[in-house]
Amino acid sequence: MSLEYASDHLTAAVRSLAASEGQLTRRLQTVWDENLQMVWMKPCLTADLLREFRDLWHTYTAPSHDRQSTTLRDLTRDESIAAIESLVALANRVAVAAASPVDEPFATLADLG
Repeated sequence: MSLEYASDHLTAAVRSLAASEGQLTRRLQTVWDENLQMVWMKPCLTADLLREFRDLWHTYTAPSHDRQSTTLRDLTRDESIAAIESLVALANRVAVAAASPVDEPFATLADLG
């Protein structure tokens, strides 16, 4: 895996949010299901980026015993907007990291402690 893999999925998520129509929370749920889970499932981020991704995931994903659940918790409009802003910021940081040589190994949740 690579940072490019993560960048591709995060960029696709942002593109989908920007180009799709419909209710904001449904559009956000769609990118959570189709794009964000792909980043979650494979080690493709450095520790700092994975920590940020994990925090984004935990902030907006509904608590579940299923570690692979992508169901968002009930979000207000303001929370949905904040989630999108956080996603765009993360996608930008990952794209910048993907464009630069990285000597850091990719992290897993176990590495975050």
